[in-house]
Amino acid sequence: MNELVIKLKGEVTDTNFDEWKNELIARVKNVNTELVKDDDFAIAEDDVKAIKAGEKALKAAKVSALEQADEIQKLFAAIDEVSSEARDARLALERQIKKRKSEIKDEIVDEGVAAIEKYLQEQSSALQSINHSWLNRSSIEETTKGKRTSTSMQKAVTTLVVKIKAEIADREEAIKANEKTISNIDDSYSALFQDGDSLALLDADELNSTIEERIEYFEEEKKKQQPEPVAKAAEEPVDAPEPEPDTPEEAEDIHPADESHVISIEIFSQVDAAQELFDEIDDRYSNREIVGEIKLS
Repeated sequence: MNELVIKLKGEVTDTNFDEWKNELIARVKNVNTELVKDDDFAIAEDDVKAIKAGEKALKAAKVSALEQADEIQKLFAAIDEVSSEARDARLALERQIKKRKSEIKDEIVDEGVAAIEKYLQEQSSALQSINHSWLNRSSIEETTKGKRTSTSMQKAVTTLVVKIKAEIADREEAIKANEKTISNIDDSYSALFQDGDSLALLDADELNSTIEERIEYFEEEKKKQQPEPVAKAAEEPVDAPEPEPDTPEEAEDIHPADESHVISIEIFSQVDAAQELFDEIDDRYSNREIVGEIKLS
C-alpha cells in the first residue's frame, strides 16, 4: 500500500486519501478467510499486518489533520469509518486464523489417535486387555505445541505414532514369546498354569521365576504327601498253630488293631474342585471304624 498523505491549510489542499482509502478497502474485502494450506495462513498473517499498519496510518493522519485545521469533520468521519472497518476486518481474520489452526491441529491429532487405535485392533486380545497409555490423546496433542504450521504439526504427530507402533509391536512379540514358554511346560504341571493368559503379560524374567517357584512348591508338597513306609508285622513262629476263630468277633482279631495303612490321593485341580472331592470322600468314609483321619493338604 502507498503511504497515506494529508496536508491541510484551512481546507484540504493536498491529499490522496480517496485513492489510499479505496486501496485499503479493496485489500480488506479481498482477504482470504478460507484457510487450509500453510500458504493461506502466511498470506492471511501478511494481510493482518498490512491492515494494522493502515489503522496506524489513519490514526496518525487524523492527528496530523487536527494539528493543521479543525474544519475537516467530513474527512475525520471518513477516516473513522475506514479505520473501524479495517479494525473489524482484522479482528475477524485473526479469529479465523486462530480457529482454523485449532481445527487443523485437532484433525491431525484425531488422525494420529485413529492410526494407533487401528494398529492395536490388529494385535492379540491379550495385548488389547492391558491398561496402557498408547491412546492417551493429551500426550499426542502435546507434540503439536510450539508448531506454527500444519506441516510441522503433522510431522511431529506422525513421528510419535511411528514410535508408539514400534512399542506396541515389541510388546506383542514379548507376549507371544511368553505364550510359547508356557506352552512348552511339561504336561504334568499343566494344572499349575491355568492362568496362562495373565502370566503371558508378565516380563520374561518374572514369568520364568513364577514358573520355577510354582513347580518347586508343587514338588515339595508332593513329597510331603508321600505315605511313610509301614512297619511289617512281626512274623509268628512257623510251628505256631494259627488259632481258629470261634465267633465273628474273634475273626476280626486276625488283623492286629495296631497295624495301620495310609491311602494318599493326589489331585491336580483348582482348590474348589479339590475341596469338593475331599468333602465327598469325607462324607462317605469318615464314619467307618477303620478310618482314622481324612485330611486335605
